[in-house]
Formats: sequence, structure tokens, C-alpha cells
Amino acid sequence: MKNMDPFADSPAPSRRNLQTSKLLASQLYGQNVALDEVMKASKLFHGLQPQEIAEIGAHLQLVNCQRGERILEQGIWHSRLYIIASGQVSILLQGAAPEEGTAFTTPGKPTWSGQDSGKRERSAAQYHIISQLGPGECFGEMSLITGDPPSATVRAERDTVLWSLTHLDFMTMISACPTLLSNINAILAQRLARMNQHIGPAHTAETLWLALVENPGTPLERSLAFHIAHALVGRSRKRVLLVDMGEQDALLAAHFATHRDQLRPSLLECAQDPGSLRKHESPTVTSEGRRYPAITTLLPMSTRQFGVSEPGDFDMPSTLRDLAECYDYLLLVTARATAAAVLETVAGSCSRAILLISSDALGKEGESTAALSLTPGLESLPVPYAIFIAHVPEHPTIGAQDRYARRLGHSVTRLLPADTPLLEESWQRQMALNEAAPHAVLTQTVDFVARYIAHLTVGIAFGGGGARGFAHLGAFERLLHYGIPVDYLAGCSIGVLPPSLYLMGKSFAECEALFLGIHRHIVRWGLPHMSILSNRGLKREIRNRCGDLRFEDLSTPFAMVVLDLATRTEVILDRGPLWLAALASVSIPGIFPPVTIGNHLLIDAGMHDPVPTRAVRRMGTDILLGLDVDGREPLSLERATPWFDEAKSTPARKSLAPHFVDVLLRAYEISTATVNMHSARDADLVLRPRTQSVSLLQFTKGPQLIAAGREAVEQSLPALQELFPWLQVADLKEE
Repeated sequence: MKNMDPFADSPAPSRRNLQTSKLLASQLYGQNVALDEVMKASKLFHGLQPQEIAEIGAHLQLVNCQRGERILEQGIWHSRLYIIASGQVSILLQGAAPEEGTAFTTPGKPTWSGQDSGKRERSAAQYHIISQLGPGECFGEMSLITGDPPSATVRAERDTVLWSLTHLDFMTMISACPTLLSNINAILAQRLARMNQHIGPAHTAETLWLALVENPGTPLERSLAFHIAHALVGRSRKRVLLVDMGEQDALLAAHFATHRDQLRPSLLECAQDPGSLRKHESPTVTSEGRRYPAITTLLPMSTRQFGVSEPGDFDMPSTLRDLAECYDYLLLVTARATAAAVLETVAGSCSRAILLISSDALGKEGESTAALSLTPGLESLPVPYAIFIAHVPEHPTIGAQDRYARRLGHSVTRLLPADTPLLEESWQRQMALNEAAPHAVLTQTVDFVARYIAHLTVGIAFGGGGARGFAHLGAFERLLHYGIPVDYLAGCSIGVLPPSLYLMGKSFAECEALFLGIHRHIVRWGLPHMSILSNRGLKREIRNRCGDLRFEDLSTPFAMVVLDLATRTEVILDRGPLWLAALASVSIPGIFPPVTIGNHLLIDAGMHDPVPTRAVRRMGTDILLGLDVDGREPLSLERATPWFDEAKSTPARKSLAPHFVDVLLRAYEISTATVNMHSARDADLVLRPRTQSVSLLQFTKGPQLIAAGREAVEQSLPALQELFPWLQVADLKEE
């Protein structure tokens, strides 16, 4: 039978390596793991008197373990306590239910198969990592206290140096030193809390990697990390810890720590002293209700007093897991100068990554960036990541974003404009961007990054409805008044006009006037070849309003949805001339002729997808609002038999036959009534102004419809507050 033990080929630790501390003192000095330094860094010896430490040190022996060696084996008695001097070990449990990403792999023996397909199938090996320990931490003490064999296996993850203490010496020291027993109890309690995470769900922060690929000549770019964290707190209303993973330069983080207790103990301090973790439980809101991000660093401001001076000399992943219990978001900030070992740890600890690349770091236009190593390890990062370009000298348009994407060979989520004066001002005033200049373009894009992290980006889908599109203006105005961001926009039919005019910088008064202007150009009779009305006047009016503006010239992603009669498909128009897409989107079939682009015949998509929620969702939005101005319920089913009896008892009168244009428009309305309900179902919230009494061509009802749109938003405020944590309706109503 094949040996199913994953450790079968791993060597057991050699006892020849057990020697006295005095004999190996010179070796320890060369490895920077001198005994006194290790004991100062260990939680096990915290608070002990110098003579007690010296007494314990005299009984410690050295063990050298190679990567992959088993130090302890589950179920096999081993009469020693171990303290890690350098290196790292994993605690492995046989038959445990693994957390995602913690499956144990023996060197050269992958435990999981099917990684490329996204499916995870367990192999025969049933060992799983439940914890990892680093310098200063101990293991094996529970077995010595209870007398039972170890309940887990311990394996060296890299070449590791250990100090060991025999069972007899251990029990003698506990009897003589009560503080040592107290420290062991604290360690065991902390370890038990970690084990509980494998048994049931516990609160834990989402850990994200914020990788800065900055230009060394503009150090203020690094302050963007703080501004993103501050915006994340304001939008999510949650606890955020900004972790500056720089090894020694903590000036940036400390500079913005203006609130009491905002600067929290470093990762190293938390690893060495469990009491430091309690300081991370402090509030992140002032007595006046102002929220702020907590800030910490990898190493303390001064590391001379600590026995551990390198970030790799303590168990950083375990410390991050401990901190995750105190917050909702951990933002791990790295820069170009961050050590590769730290980057490796960060990559293995986070669920997502945000890559913030300075435009100056990409070189000149036309230079190849295919071989550019933006940050070590990112190319193989096993988690989703998004790219943002910072310090962009040009206006951050969709076209500019496309150019950066082509240079990188990867999609770009957003551009952050260069604004060195604003960054300098915020630095001098020790103030976040959203406090120094809330309406600046840089502030708004930083706000988007924060909401992207919190899954709070906003998209709005504007539905069709002819004259009822006036209601869009009222609803849109109220949404902006209450501070609802506009990140993604899409429209269908008349619904393309409000977002188009908004993105062109028109006021709402101008939008209302333009709506009426377009109405005057709708009725232009034509020969009944492809439609009963000509689009010449409408085309001229739309083109005059839009000029040469293209989708690429806009700063906000915007799409118009149409149908292609040639291919019988729904089409998203988000590049090219704005006027041409708008003309195609309002081309009601039979009423206006299709718009021709090459061999494609484009018409209004209202009969198929009157509220284009699918398009907005595909653009990447998290929260989707649908504006449905049709206002009609699906058709009811009735019997016609009573009508004949009614006709017999009612005097005959001459009926007025409707105009054939009215017949076509009425049929169009009926066909969209049922489709509307399905079209808007993907939205998180659908706003439906009361427009039932207005027909498609009653543009004279504009003021009434605008008021209906505003009323729809006011009535939906409770639902909006549930979607947007920051929404303070009472304060805005008083303005």
C-alpha cells in the first residue's frame, strides 16, 4: 500500500543538534539570535526578573532544524518545550476543517489539485495549517503541563533555530517562577481564541494590500494612502487600520495622527506584548462624532530597545490575524522600497490588492512597460487586484484611461489627477483631502478608491419613457443633493439625455430648456420607407448640443444601450461620438429611422431593455439605482363578453379614430409595460415617479414630471439610507 503520510520523506529533527548554550554562543552571535535578545522578545518571559531569566537561560539547549523537518508529531510524546530563536514553524492538525488558503503542502507535494480551474479537491494528505509561529514564540508547553502527547504536528517552514527546555527543567521553573506560569496561561488563551476561528465564525477585518508604485521624486504621493483610509472611514462608517509596512520610515503615518490614540502600537510591539493589542480596541471616533483611521507601522518608531530588529524575525501573519479582530478593514501599505520578505507576507495575508501606480513611474509615452516589475510578487498574486494611475498630468478622461490601459496591458479602474499644491496644503495643515478641499477632483477620485474598497460604488440606470423623461431631471437633482456619488451611468431612449447633459456640465435649468428644445424637433414628417417621421431635425438638434464631444472625453464611465436589427443583439455604446449614440438610442422603431453604423442598424432598446440595469452592472458598480419613469403596471387580463352587452344598452355614437402615430406610440407603451418590470429587477433600488397620466409626447407636462421625480427620491430616503451608510438626511434637509 502506498504510504499516505505526507511527512514520510521528511527527516525527523536530529538530537545530535542538542548542545549546551555556552558551547554554541559564538554561533548564535553570528546568526543574530543571541539568547538574551530572544528571551526579551518572547511573550513567555515577559515581566520576569533578570535573575529568573538568567536561571532559565542556563538550562536552555540549542536545536537546529532544516526546512521541512518535523519538530513535534501529533500523538507522539515529546518531552521538551521549544522557543523559536529564528525562522518559522507551522502548527498542523490532522483531519481539521481547513480555512480557505490554509491547506498544508509538503515540499514538492501539493495538497490541492485543480487550482487553474478554480476547483479545490482534497488529496489524500489530511494535514492543515491552523497557525504559524515566529521568533520569540513557543510551543510544546501544553503537552508538558497535561502529560498528554502533542495534539498537533509542528513543522519548520524554513531553516529554524530553537531553544529547548526539558520537561523536568520546565516543571521546576514553573514552580519557582509564578510569572512564567501566568505568561503561559496568557499564551494558551490567545492560542485558544485562534483555534475558535476554525470552529465557528468570528469577526475579522478584510485585509487589503495597498501597493504604492510611487515616483521617488514626489514623496507626497505616499500620503494618498492616508487620504484613502480617511475616506474609507467616512464612507463605510467602520473601523479602519492603516498599516505602514515601511521598515523604519514611520514619519508619514505619524504626521497625520492628530487624534488621541490614533497612532497605535506597531506590529512588532503587538507580537512581543499581547497587552499592546488591547490598545487597538480603543475607539476610532471622537466625542464629537468625528471618525478617523487608526494608524500603525510595521516596526516601532525606534527599534533599538527591542531584541528583534528585522520584520522577518516575528510571526507577522499571526499578528495581522490578531489585529483583524479589532477592525473592519486592514490596509497594508507597501512602497517600492519595501523589503521583498515583507511583500511576500503581505501578499499571503490579503484578500484583495489595490495597485496605485504613479504616472511618472511608467516612463514616457511610447515606452514599453511589458517588462516593468511594478511591485515584486504582484504578477503572481493569487487574489483579485485593481490598478489605479495616480499623479496623472492630463485631465482624467476615459480616453486617457484607455491609453494607460494599453501601455500597461491591463485594465485601469480610475485615474487620479496630479494636484501637488493640494497635497502640500493637506500635509502642512495635517488634514485629509476631504476636509481641506472636498470638491476638488483629486478628492473625488480618492473618495472613489475608498468606496471601491468598501463595495460602495454607485451606478444609475436611466430608463426610457418619452416626455416622462422629465422626471429623470427631478430625481437626478435630488440624488445629487443628498450626496449620492455618480460613478457609472447608462441610459436608454430618452434616458440618455439627463446623464449626457449632466456630464457636459449643464445646469438643471439648462437641461429642462434643452428637453423642450428637443421636443420641438421631434415631429418631422418623412416618406414611409423606414419610418413615418424623419430624424433630420432631431439629428441637427442633438448634434448642435453635443458638438464633437466623444465618450472618451468624459470623466465618468457612461453607456447608451441600443438594439442592432442586423445582428438581433443588444449593444452598449460607450466609445465614439456622443451625438450619434444618442440619436440611435432615441430612434423608436417605426417612428424614427434606424441609425446606420457600417452594416449595423441601431434603434431604441426600450422594447427590449427599457431600464438598462444589466449594462450598469457590467460596468462594475456595486450599488445600482434604477430610474423607471414608465410608471405603468403590467397589463391585466380581462374578458370582452360584458362589452357586447354594454354596447347594446348604450346609444351608438361616432368614435374618434386615433392618429396612426398615436396608435404606434400606444403599442410601444404597452409592449414596454411588462418588460420594464423585468428590466429593472437587477437594481438594488428602483425609483418609480408617478407618471401614469402623462403620454410619451406630452412634453408640456415637464414641471409636473420634474416634481414627481423629486418626490420619488424623497419617499425613498429610508431605503437610500440603508444602502449608503454615510447618508445624513436630517442634516441635508436643514440646509
